[in-house]
Amino acid sequence: MHSRISGPRRVGFTLIELLVVISIIGVLVSLLLPAVQAAREAARRAQCTNNLKQIGIGLHTYHDQHNTFPPGYVSAFTPANDNPFTAQNDTGSGWAWGTMILPQLEQSPLFNAINFNLSIHYHENDTASVTKVSNYLCPSDNTLALVPIRNQANTATVDTAAGGNYVGMYGVGEVGAAPGRGTGIFFRNSRVGIADITDGTTNTFMVGERSHNLSYVTWTARSIGGWLFNTSSFEGGTDTFHADAEQCWVQVLGPVGLSDGNRTPNNPRAHVEDYWSRHPGAVNFLMGDGSVRPIKDSINPMPYRALATRSGGEVLSSSDY
Repeated sequence: MHSRISGPRRVGFTLIELLVVISIIGVLVSLLLPAVQAAREAARRAQCTNNLKQIGIGLHTYHDQHNTFPPGYVSAFTPANDNPFTAQNDTGSGWAWGTMILPQLEQSPLFNAINFNLSIHYHENDTASVTKVSNYLCPSDNTLALVPIRNQANTATVDTAAGGNYVGMYGVGEVGAAPGRGTGIFFRNSRVGIADITDGTTNTFMVGERSHNLSYVTWTARSIGGWLFNTSSFEGGTDTFHADAEQCWVQVLGPVGLSDGNRTPNNPRAHVEDYWSRHPGAVNFLMGDGSVRPIKDSINPMPYRALATRSGGEVLSSSDY
């Protein structure tokens, strides 16, 4: 009998088999990656919601202690034509609602480090004005820990402050037209209590998001003499938002504007003072009752404006938003 001599057994893949395996892995990764990203965004959205709930607890605890919500920001000012409500030059000190509730957010040492007689421009307040507070930062945005505040010509930085993502609701209209006469819960030297929210706390915005791709926010104070620009106007970005500057009262407050058309959340014609979010399709808002609701980009402008006012007398149902 003849014996058969077998050659060495081939081990491994052919090139075609390897390419098939790589293509299958690529398809699986392409299917899994959106799910992973969606899960991460869901976690970030939940953290943002929790931040706003904690802010709501802080605001209501402040209300329990003082029988009013904190002022949007505090300032002396020069009246125009003897009218204490219309636009004037603020003279300080500018500390805002986010500062006032630091003790209620377990940040008493930071609160005690502030000299409220001086603005954030003074080095005596550097300890507080440049401190990052995680409760005021949305994890989806990754805003800068320190944000620049520009001069009116947008040629120089006049102040640097701790970054944030949440601004108080001024109401309907432009803040600069009447900084002391907001129709919402927060405005200059405001003292709004729950009894003043006759539209109902459930149907009234208190605080909302603004991501830094639109413009910068700080939890600290309205920078006296500072101006707010769209970030791309001095960072070299390509965003095409409305770039008109606003005085820095809108770095701590936000209105529901009427100029330039009805501007709903994440609106393509957003102004620097509007509400914007990195969460897809919606912006988180803290309501007057302490609940947090995602307001869709597609909300009708009429209920959106109604939610911004504390006593407009509008009738709303939950299906409107």
